[in-house]
Amino acid sequence: MEIKKLNAARGWAWIKQGYQLIMRNPLLCCSTALTGALGLALAMRIPGLGSLIAVVLMPFFLAGYMRICRTLEEDDKFDAAHLLAGFKQNAVSLISLGAFLMLGLLLVSALMVYVGGDAFAKLMEQVQTTENPQILMDAIATAGSGVAFAILFGFTLVLLLIVAWQYAPILVFFSGVTPVMALRASFIGTMRNIKPYAVYTLLMQVIALVLGVLPYGLGMVLLLPLGLTSLYVSYRNIFPWLDEAAAGQPVTPNAEV
Repeated sequence: MEIKKLNAARGWAWIKQGYQLIMRNPLLCCSTALTGALGLALAMRIPGLGSLIAVVLMPFFLAGYMRICRTLEEDDKFDAAHLLAGFKQNAVSLISLGAFLMLGLLLVSALMVYVGGDAFAKLMEQVQTTENPQILMDAIATAGSGVAFAILFGFTLVLLLIVAWQYAPILVFFSGVTPVMALRASFIGTMRNIKPYAVYTLLMQVIALVLGVLPYGLGMVLLLPLGLTSLYVSYRNIFPWLDEAAAGQPVTPNAEV
């Protein structure tokens, strides 16, 4: 598996080409992104295990949207079943990635409670009982250095988890590689391209601020598909088209400039 290293300017190219992909069929991109997000939101409302179910379903939503991106890229005919393509192709591996993400988030939460102690546990209780951001900010400010360290520690672990996970469902879905190999390739591919990712992240934050002024949540309607299509573009840039698994050949990560 070839993993390319790209220059910093490619971060802007991901956004630009992601936008161009959306413009091939804006209604399709926005409607399918919202459909997937709505499905995850409904799953989260299931009493008890809703959040865990939503996390497990995330790889399927991502795989489905990436299938739509490839349809747009190839100017192929759209089929509504594309959004559910992950349930038909490499579904077991996608479930494994969802379970990995769920367990990873649970482990991070447990470590944050362990590091932050009782003060952090009380803060989490406040998070669950109030929706006022000012109250939460005041609670964090007065909680002490232990809580601040626990939050920073947890944020770092979640960031590493995202780095290892973000491309894994796409690699599993399109290439049929094992979940472990996909996680490893995702981590290597992201870290080797930290410069374009820094540019990409900064620009996406600026775009999010600009779109945030739009009323009725219209900014999110535009931001979500842009984030997904630009992720697909970055995947296509970092990882060449992978057909080795389909041909029955072994696939091994190999970093290459």
